[in-house]
Amino acid sequence: MDQTAWWYINGRWVHPQDATISINDVGLLRGYSVFESLRTYHRRPFHLEEHLKRLYNSARLIELEVAYSYEFLAQIVLEIIQRNPYEHAAVRLLVTGGISEDGVLPSAQSGLAVMINPLPERDMERFARGCKLITTSLTRMTPEAKTSNYVAAIRALKAASQQGASDALFVNEQGHVLEGTRSNFFVFRGDTLITARAEVLLGVTRNTVLDLARERFTIHERPILLDELHEIDEAFITSSSKEITPVLWINDRTIGNGKPGPRTTELEQRFIDLIEQGI
Repeated sequence: MDQTAWWYINGRWVHPQDATISINDVGLLRGYSVFESLRTYHRRPFHLEEHLKRLYNSARLIELEVAYSYEFLAQIVLEIIQRNPYEHAAVRLLVTGGISEDGVLPSAQSGLAVMINPLPERDMERFARGCKLITTSLTRMTPEAKTSNYVAAIRALKAASQQGASDALFVNEQGHVLEGTRSNFFVFRGDTLITARAEVLLGVTRNTVLDLARERFTIHERPILLDELHEIDEAFITSSSKEITPVLWINDRTIGNGKPGPRTTELEQRFIDLIEQGI
C-alpha cells in the first residue's frame, strides 16, 4: 500500500495511515455497507457511470440511504485520480450505514470512504497461465448487491487456497453454478457463450464482455448446471481487477486442453482493443 496516497474519508483528504472510521459505524459493527470497485486505464475511469449506478442499486437492495449525490461521488472519483500519480489504479468506494446509537440501527448520515491503489500494467502471462477454481455450496446473502458481508466469500477463498485454487464458484441447491467470490463466470459450448443472470452480481466487466461477444457468438444468459461442466469447451471469469481470465481447471477437471481457448482469446483481444481506444 502506498502510504503517500490521498484517500477521501468522510469529508477529509488523508493518507492511508490516517484513514479512520468510528468504531460505532454499523458498517464495521454489523457489516451494513455497500461498496464498488472500479479501475482506471491511463488515468481514465472505466465505465464510471455504470459503477455508480450499481452502487446505488446495491444500497437500494439493502435499504441503505446514500447521503451523497451521483454528481458528488463522480467528482470525488475524478479528484482522487487527479490527486494521485498512478497510470493505472483500482478505486474503491465504500458507503457505510453510519454511526449507531444502539449498535444496530444507523442514526446518522451514511459514511463515505474512497480509496485508491496503483495497479501494474496488464500481465499477458497471467492470461496464458489461467486459473484453477473449486466449487462451493456456501451462499451469499443478497447476491445481487455488492455489500461488505464477505463471510461466505472468505470461507470459500480459504477452501480454494487449501486446494491450490485461486477462487471458488458458488453453486446453489439446484446445482446451478452462479459466480466466483469476486467475479462472474462464463462457459463456451461450441460458439455459444453461457453465463448466469439470476442470483449473481451483474458485473460491469461482465456486461462489457457480453456486448463484445454479441456480434460474434450466440449468448445464453441462463443457469449453468454443475453436471454441465464436463461438456464445456472453454471457461473464464471476469471482474474489474481480473479483466478476462481463462479458467483451465475446475476442481479436478481440466477444461478443454488445459490452455486458454480460441474464443476466450478472441474476446480478450477485443477487450484490449476497446481499452486502447479509450472507451
